[in-house]
Amino acid sequence: MNRACKLSLASFASVLALSLASTSAFAAENEPAPAPAPAAAAPTADRSTDQPAPKPFKSFAVELNPLAAAIGRYSLQAEWLPAEHHAIVVNPHFDHVSADVSQSLNGTSLSYSESFTGFGGELGYRFYTGSKGANGFFAGPSIVVAKYSTSIGDQSGSSFTSVGGAFDVGGQWIIGPGVVVGFGAGLQYTSVSLDGSTDGLPLTAAIIAGGGVRPRALMTVGYAF
Repeated sequence: MNRACKLSLASFASVLALSLASTSAFAAENEPAPAPAPAAAAPTADRSTDQPAPKPFKSFAVELNPLAAAIGRYSLQAEWLPAEHHAIVVNPHFDHVSADVSQSLNGTSLSYSESFTGFGGELGYRFYTGSKGANGFFAGPSIVVAKYSTSIGDQSGSSFTSVGGAFDVGGQWIIGPGVVVGFGAGLQYTSVSLDGSTDGLPLTAAIIAGGGVRPRALMTVGYAF
């Protein structure tokens, strides 16, 4: 009787263990999967540290001088900036100016029209205070060279050269995408190879073809790129 009870208890324990194991396996198989971890939020840009894009540096500028054209000098000025603030300036020009001259010879008053026609050019340097090209206040020297021929009425006269230098100051600004507007003034000194050829000329003619110290007025309109 005791042996039978022991066998029954052993069988019952085995069945109980199998039941518990089955229950645990079933619970493990039916347990819901863990929720995925939330993705890390992308870092947001710190707009407080955003800087405005730098303005592009314009190395070249081409300009006209309408003020000089009003007195007979027709020029096209080119500026090249190999580095910030520093400009090399080239200014070829064609000149044509006429003036009515009155002279007294042996008590006789003579009046005639005299004209000067020629080509010339300037090679100069400018320092600009601006940082985006030929822009800002400027100052700089230049070399002035020209050759002219004279005529009195319908008769051809003499030819002569004009050599010297100039120094200019002023301001020039690049507006919008590249429009250039500038103003300036200066002094030039030139020596002509034909003495007396420009005596008695009005100021505008003397500025172009005359020797000595002369004023300069600058006005530029053009485009920078």
